[in-house]
Amino acid sequence: MSDEAQFKETLNQEELAQIKDLELREIRTKYWFLKHEAFINENNITDEALEVVITNLRRQEKSDINAYISRKNSDPY
Repeated sequence: MSDEAQFKETLNQEELAQIKDLELREIRTKYWFLKHEAFINENNITDEALEVVITNLRRQEKSDINAYISRKNSDPY
């Protein structure tokens, strides 16, 4: 998987498995499961609440990915 592809906003499970860097794969997988759980729970929350949950999860995921990128860019190895 290309570097650019692994940072797409939405990845499926097959694409997640192709991410070579373990830390990045763990971050992306964590948020994939959290978003999946939110959708499964959609019967218990309104569409508006689901949208808020997904938006917040995307924001948190982006923050975690940016922190990961910062760590990788400052790593001398």
